Amino acid sequence: MGKQIGSSLSVLVVSDLARSRRYYREVLGFDVTDWWAERDGLNGMALKLHQAPDGFVPVPNPPESGADTGIDVQGYTDTWAGLDALYAEFESKGAKFAREPIVYEDFGPWKEFVVEDPDGYHLAFGGVDGAKAHCSIQPKLDAGILRVRDLGGAVERYAKLMGLQVRDEDRYGHLHLFRLDNGTNLMLDSNGMANVPVLELGPALKLGTHDIERAKREAVECGFEVVHDIQRLPSVAYFNIRDVDGNVVMITQDYVPEGS
Repeated sequence: MGKQIGSSLSVLVVSDLARSRRYYREVLGFDVTDWWAERDGLNGMALKLHQAPDGFVPVPNPPESGADTGIDVQGYTDTWAGLDALYAEFESKGAKFAREPIVYEDFGPWKEFVVEDPDGYHLAFGGVDGAKAHCSIQPKLDAGILRVRDLGGAVERYAKLMGLQVRDEDRYGHLHLFRLDNGTNLMLDSNGMANVPVLELGPALKLGTHDIERAKREAVECGFEVVHDIQRLPSVAYFNIRDVDGNVVMITQDYVPEGS
């Protein structure tokens, strides 16, 4: 059985919802919607901001024994270079810091700073320096890239396939970037593709589903062609679809066979 919890969100009850949304968007660089505030996808730092009822004053966490600052949300970074860049970004936008960057030699060493929001909630950002001495490339997938000929049509098609919002701020000329829930991105690139013929390709992306029959119907309704019908193996079922540019996507469902 595949993992069943894909992400989690911390809930903060705030005294002025509009003010908090503005702070998280403009100062901390979060993507803020009516449902959540998140940075780097729902597996990055994800929050729900709830308006406090009349008369209720938000109560941030107190410091733990021996500490001077309570922490309400903890974020982790892979490298100190990334942590320093995050601090510089927040500082340039006028963030309030409850704790300046500090290194704790006995914990990794661990480096951390703490940001304070308008209600006094404290968001800590920190980590050990995960950079390898022999390699500056981080061992994680930043984005999947699909080459498309009609950017507008491709954006509409993939947004519908995965239930994604199309936002003007995610369009960069001949590129469109979908920010996915797991912190990676899907980049659609139309640069120089107008007269490129459709190629026969293997799967470029793998997406998951909880209902493979329904996923197949929805993919066809979105304009994709099924090029390899549903196959069921002992622990997974899958099928492949192709878009009008020849990009092939595999859709999979992990499952437990009957009788097991």
